[in-house]
Amino acid sequence: ATLFGRFDWYNNVANMDTSITVLGFWWWWLFIVPSLRSRRPTGLEKRALDVAFLGTPILSLLSPVVTKDTGVIWWVNFALVAGAYGYFYLVVGEENDDGDDGEGGGKNDPAWLKFVYKSLDFGSGRERGARR
Repeated sequence: ATLFGRFDWYNNVANMDTSITVLGFWWWWLFIVPSLRSRRPTGLEKRALDVAFLGTPILSLLSPVVTKDTGVIWWVNFALVAGAYGYFYLVVGEENDDGDDGEGGGKNDPAWLKFVYKSLDFGSGRERGARR
């Protein structure tokens, strides 16, 4: 407060530029989920992060139709990521975990969903023929 307190933008958060405000909830798709995916998780965590990576931009685009409160949108994105983890770890469980077999998704997933999951893994070495 000592350093920035004399500036109006520091004391008046409601008057913040819109681009800075929306960055607060786009943070999930731009930084948090990609950072978690960069660890190259496998199995259920990978599938949860794939769903979160696909779901957070959709929520971030549609949520402002319902509310303009960026805090609410941030928590909705958090709930999506936490819900994806919860779904895959508690509902799908280990018995349906197909691991990271290079095909993307589970054995029972439709072909279009497998394609989407496989497309998310572009740049992971598989496009050059690197296999385990």
